[in-house]
Amino acid sequence: MRFAWSAAAALAAVAAVAAAADSSAVRALTTKDYKSWVAGQRLALVEFYAPWCVYCQALEPTYAMAAAALKPDGIPLAKVDCTAEEDLCDELEIPGFPTLMVVASGATVPYNGTREETGIVEYMRRHSRPPLPAVPPGGLAEATKADDVVAIGYFDAKAPEFAVLEAAARELRDECAFGYVADRALAKQQGVPVPGIAVYSSAGKDVDVYSGAPTVDGIRRFIRTRALPVLGELSSRTFGTYIRAGVPIGLVFYNSDEQRKDLESKLLPVARDYRQTVSMAFVDARIYSKHAKMLSLEPQWPAFAIQNVQQRTKFLFPQDKSVADADEIRRFVGAFAGGKLRPDFKSEPVPATNDGDVFQLVSTQFNEVVFDSSKDVLVLFYAPWCIHCKRMSPTYDELGKAMKGIEGLVIAKMDATANDVPSSDAALDVPGYPTIILVRAHDNRVVKYHGNRSLESFTSFIRQNAARPLPLPPAQSSAGDAAPPAATPAAAATPGAWHGGHHPAVHDRDTGFSPKETRHIEL
Repeated sequence: MRFAWSAAAALAAVAAVAAAADSSAVRALTTKDYKSWVAGQRLALVEFYAPWCVYCQALEPTYAMAAAALKPDGIPLAKVDCTAEEDLCDELEIPGFPTLMVVASGATVPYNGTREETGIVEYMRRHSRPPLPAVPPGGLAEATKADDVVAIGYFDAKAPEFAVLEAAARELRDECAFGYVADRALAKQQGVPVPGIAVYSSAGKDVDVYSGAPTVDGIRRFIRTRALPVLGELSSRTFGTYIRAGVPIGLVFYNSDEQRKDLESKLLPVARDYRQTVSMAFVDARIYSKHAKMLSLEPQWPAFAIQNVQQRTKFLFPQDKSVADADEIRRFVGAFAGGKLRPDFKSEPVPATNDGDVFQLVSTQFNEVVFDSSKDVLVLFYAPWCIHCKRMSPTYDELGKAMKGIEGLVIAKMDATANDVPSSDAALDVPGYPTIILVRAHDNRVVKYHGNRSLESFTSFIRQNAARPLPLPPAQSSAGDAAPPAATPAAAATPGAWHGGHHPAVHDRDTGFSPKETRHIEL
């Protein structure tokens, strides 16, 4: 009993301190003063929250103490109650609670630090310093060891390249350290032309000189590829770093330490030569076999594939060839780098007959059927094991029967576990099952369906969104479904409008790389 009382007293004391700090250090903003306040800040941090959100409640004392700690630095912290200032939060497109945004000279960017007091304080203090500081005389060796990756510009502050590297540093300072040196003799000693940029890694031991045009995009890409080891290890911990680099990933799957060691000695030169084009990395198939399965690789190790996450394409090294043959891997990666490989898409065979009420779509026919500009095409992406797909299947079949024979309209479905979507268009992403999209005639614009699962709602959606004037029959309610109002454009934009469940897509569950989302989405 004494322990419980002591714990309660301690919690009450912490809450009291936090409350006091909150009232004195955290500025409460409203719709009326938000924009004028933000416009006047050189550097600040704003929390968007909801009082009922438990994650916001947990952050509150930490945020208040960080605000008190940063007050002497002249870095204010503020907060916006999105339940009271709903229009403002909608205008700012706040994705969830809590959301932290850094205000820098009137502009806002996402906060990428931790949610501990020391993390918030250190993050904001780092952002208060110049993004591209001058390296003091004799301080180069120390500067190149300041972080895992350090970018040093060799020019003076008046050079045009300074502004470009400064812009890159402002964007990437959460990922690596930056500095500049105006000493030409030191640049010559380092083997760097003036003006020039060098990227140091491995505590300053490795150095790569940037040779591209002085653009933020080019420098960003160069730095992020140098942040990756030449032939590293891909895992849930390192996955985000590889994705940020924006370079296709060469996945070398192995299933024993001996196998990995043998492959490393053979493939390291290939990885080094094609580093700018493909970031090669080992993947432990004992842990991440599901990712190999998602890529359509057979469980035969070692195996190799190139995955372009940004374009949603994959290139599979033939599994009847040896991954240990460095010459074969070099030819394969070289062909990819030269644009001579075609992506591999998993597909079921084209059906011998396909004249049913609902067109059975497969990957090899996808672009031909779906992007036929003379037709509006409604596509259901489903999984055979998905109970929600099974429940809505009779209604969708009824829709196909009702629309059969209407010129310029195709009602189709595709097993998304057996067929890849051969497109990099983000609008065709399949986040879960079932997913329904309409690809309009003429402009091929993709419209996602978010209504309920009744025949009336499906029919209304087609009537409202199809590009061609279609002679649709009157909307009816399916026998096995209640007949709620037809989906309106406003309702279609409402997340979670599909009642009865929604299975996450199999590739979301099986990749095994994506770190757990720590932010709690409640908006």
